[in-house]
Amino acid sequence: MTSSAPPVSFRHLRHQLPNMLAMAGGGLRSVLPTGKGAAAKPLRQQMQAPSPQLLDVYHRWCGMDVARYGGCIAPHFAACQMALRMISQLTAQSPYPLLSVVNQGVHIVVNEALPRDGRFTLSGQLVDASDDSYRARIHSQVRISTETVEDAVIVDAYAAVMLRARTNRKAKKEAPVRFTTVGHWQAAANEGVRFFKLTGDFNPLHTLPLLARRTRYGGCIMHGYGSFAQLFEAVRSAGWEIAEIDTRFVRAVPLPSPELLIQVAETADAQGYRQVRMVDAESNIYQVGRFLPTAETA
Repeated sequence: MTSSAPPVSFRHLRHQLPNMLAMAGGGLRSVLPTGKGAAAKPLRQQMQAPSPQLLDVYHRWCGMDVARYGGCIAPHFAACQMALRMISQLTAQSPYPLLSVVNQGVHIVVNEALPRDGRFTLSGQLVDASDDSYRARIHSQVRISTETVEDAVIVDAYAAVMLRARTNRKAKKEAPVRFTTVGHWQAAANEGVRFFKLTGDFNPLHTLPLLARRTRYGGCIMHGYGSFAQLFEAVRSAGWEIAEIDTRFVRAVPLPSPELLIQVAETADAQGYRQVRMVDAESNIYQVGRFLPTAETA
C-alpha cells in the first residue's frame, strides 16, 4: 500500500492535547535538576474512548480492514495514542534527557480487543532505565483495562538514548529464513505530520524538516510506531489475527521513503511464532520481529 492515505485534518489535534502536554512536560522535567534520582512511581489514569471520527481516519490511514476489525480499536492505536501520555510520563522518570530519546521497539499482547466506546483504565510502570555507558535503555509498560476485562492490552515500549559512540560492533549472524511479501508501503514527505495529527507525537525529528536536517538523520524520519502500524495491518490483511507481536525499529525510515516491503516468514517456529520484517528493495531492514497468531489463524 503506497501512501495514498486520506487527508488528516488539523482539527484532530484537539484530541491530542493531553499527549502533547505530557510530551512537552516530560521533556522539560527531564532537563531540569529537580526530581533527578527520585524513585520511579507507578501511574494510573482513566480515559474515555477515543473520538469515533479520529479512529475512523486513523484506521483508514493505516490500511485497517474495517469490515473485519472496524468494531474495535486497533491495538497499535492503543500503543501510539492511548498510551502515549503515560509512556511520556514514565520515560520522564528516568535520569536521561527525554529530548534525546529514540523509540527502539514495541511489544504488544492482545488479551481482548478494545471496544470503541466506554472507559479505560491505564496503569503503568517504568520497568527499567539503565545504561552501559554507551546507550541507555528505557522500558515502560502500560496495561489497558476495559470496564469488564483487566489487562485487555499490554504495551511494552522500548526506547534508547545514545550516550557516546560505540566502536567495533559485531553484527549478529542469524540463520536464513524464507519470507513472503504480504504488503507494501511508501511514506510521503509529510507522513510524519499526518501521524502527529493522529496521535499527538510532535517530535520535531518527524515533523519539522528545518530542525531534522541538523540531526544525524539529515532530515525528517517516520515515527517508528507509524511504520509499525502499517506492518501490523499488512499482516492482518494477509489473513492473520495477532495475539502478540514484538518488533524492533532497526533503521530509521526517511521521509519520503522508498517503497517498503512487509514480509512474513513462510513457516512458524516451534512455539508458533512467525518472523516479520519491513525491508526495502535492496534488503535493508527497517523493522524486524515476530508475532504469534491467534488460535483461529495459526
